[in-house]
Amino acid sequence: MSTAMENKLSVLKEGLAKAKDMRYKAELKKDSLLKQQEEILEQIRAEQVDPDSLELEIDKLEQEIAALADEVDSLIPWDLINKQ
Repeated sequence: MSTAMENKLSVLKEGLAKAKDMRYKAELKKDSLLKQQEEILEQIRAEQVDPDSLELEIDKLEQEIAALADEVDSLIPWDLINKQ
């Protein structure tokens, strides 16, 4: 076998080894992220919130915060504060 072919096979072997290593690391990362996702979903369920309706729950809470902020704003005597 020629030296050029041996070099090419060596490069291919090295590339294959690196690709396998990258795949292994990606699978570990995927497993870790899936476990983390499940932990987060469990925390959400523990708060009595359905993960599928999370966007609706966030919208509801944002509306509630805005309403409470308006209520607090109406209770502050801005006319007296601004006179000083």
